[in-house]
Amino acid sequence: MKSIHRLSLVIFFVLLAGCSSGPDLSLSHLKELYPETFATPIESLSQEQQDKLGLPEELPFELKSLKANVNGNETEVIYQSDSSVQALVRTIFDPGNDLEESELQIPLDAGGVAGIQKRDDHVFVEWYNGDYDVIYQLEYTSTNKEKRLKEAMEITNSIS
Repeated sequence: MKSIHRLSLVIFFVLLAGCSSGPDLSLSHLKELYPETFATPIESLSQEQQDKLGLPEELPFELKSLKANVNGNETEVIYQSDSSVQALVRTIFDPGNDLEESELQIPLDAGGVAGIQKRDDHVFVEWYNGDYDVIYQLEYTSTNKEKRLKEAMEITNSIS
C-alpha cells in the first residue's frame, strides 16, 4: 500500500513539474508554431548558424507573435507580447570587433560580461560569445521601468 502511495506522489510531482514549466522556446518548437514569420527566414541560415542563434529559454511575458529577419551575417528575432513588451534578439555572426562602448557592465551567469545601456524606452544589452564567435544584442522594451533592467538580464542569462 505504501508503494502505491509513493508512486502516486511521484507521478503527482512529475505532472506538477511538467505543468509549471514555461513555454517551449526551442528552435524546433518555434519553427512549428511560426512557420511563415520565423521558420522560413531561419531556414536560410546554415545549420551551424541556427545552432548559434541567441534564443532565450524564458521570457518575462507571454509570447503572442514571433518574427525573424535575416540580413547578411545578422539575424534578428522579435518576440512580442500582446501589449507593448518586446524583446529583439540580434545575433551577429563572425562579428570582428564591433562591440559598442557601454559604461555599465554586468557579469553574466555563464561567464563573460555584458555591456548595458539604459535608454528612454528600452534596455540595450550586448555581449560577445567567444565559443561561438558571435555578438548577441538584446533590445528589451517594456513600460515597467522599475523591472525593465532586471527582466532584460533574466532574458540575457537565459540565452545559451
